[in-house]
Amino acid sequence: MLVIVPFLAYVTWILLSSTNVGADCTIFINYPQGDLKEPQPLILRENNSYKSFLYPENNDGILRIRAGATIVLACPGKNNYLKNEVWGEKAEAVCLRNKLFHVNGGTYDFSSLICAKNAVDSTKYMKPPHYACKHTSVEIGFYMGNTFIPTIEICRDDRTYATYYTKFRMTRHIDSFQKGYPRPRFKQGKFYQGISVDNLYQFDTQNETLTKILGSSELLRGRLRKSVQYLARGHLAAKADFVYGSQQNGTFWFLNVMPQWQSFNGGNWKFLENSIRDVAKNRQLELDVYTGVYGQMTMADINSIQQPIYLYPERRILPVPKYFWKIVYDPLLKKGTAFVGLNDPFVESIADIKSLYLCTDVTKQIKWLNWSPNNITAGFSYACSVNELRRKVSEIPNFHVTGLLK
Repeated sequence: MLVIVPFLAYVTWILLSSTNVGADCTIFINYPQGDLKEPQPLILRENNSYKSFLYPENNDGILRIRAGATIVLACPGKNNYLKNEVWGEKAEAVCLRNKLFHVNGGTYDFSSLICAKNAVDSTKYMKPPHYACKHTSVEIGFYMGNTFIPTIEICRDDRTYATYYTKFRMTRHIDSFQKGYPRPRFKQGKFYQGISVDNLYQFDTQNETLTKILGSSELLRGRLRKSVQYLARGHLAAKADFVYGSQQNGTFWFLNVMPQWQSFNGGNWKFLENSIRDVAKNRQLELDVYTGVYGQMTMADINSIQQPIYLYPERRILPVPKYFWKIVYDPLLKKGTAFVGLNDPFVESIADIKSLYLCTDVTKQIKWLNWSPNNITAGFSYACSVNELRRKVSEIPNFHVTGLLK
């Protein structure tokens, strides 16, 4: 044994050393032509017991890993595993050179390191008391054994099924996101007892629901239009806010949506999301992004009485918000800006809206913002200070902000 052990150590050293000095590994994550093949494993870095996603540094879609460095590949989900069943749900992969990695005693091209099936995203209740959320706190993310890797925080009301806000960290490497990754079906999990949320969002169901609330189908003529104007599943944390397809799939929980009129969803809300991704990329900022709702939309019924709008009025659950808000916060600089959009494309004039401001409009100071704030159909919108909006919207967490992120 005194002879064998040093020999094995020498063989291992040879195996883990690159034959070409400086020939680091490169992994192109572009979907679907890149090296990260389906079903994709999670690509993680590990620091002690903390695990986090590994992102391309240069926004070119290429992961660069030093020769001899270790990454973790994981395949979360029941009966899921990496490459073969013996390996289990995760394995360490050591960069040899180019596309070659040493894993569990063998040498493999990275493109061959795939899962048995798609990585399964899960939910987890956050232990109370959670310092920010005054209601029920849930996380979306991935289980690796007893370890949970969160991607989105949720603050929601278990009684009305309304999500008050979500929070996630936007990486400065967001320009490398896997564009065109397929959209999965929405998941409701155990959070909506006795109803099918998917059915409530169907156009015909919405038509029946709003007719019942307003007492007349005539009031919906020209307002509710199939594939044009309807209550969409309004993502709070957007699919395109995440780099990997596995992370993007995690945005398709009904916990992460609230009813949002389609013209607003595809209008100023979309323009705002695009602007935030651009500023994260262009300024290389790691941003905390909070997205939430406030108030409840109403519509005039057959007797001209304003009625609160729900997706399920019989139980007064899933209220349609009057406002959507979003906060972009740089935790290093302590700078942040809040944005508010009116979720009501049926307001007749700007004059009617001026009285609906929640805070002082500072849009002109935000130079990186690209939208059409006075377009009612696209969602009348404005920017304001985080601290001023928080005085109106008490659900906004209390983090320290020194000024606007201009």
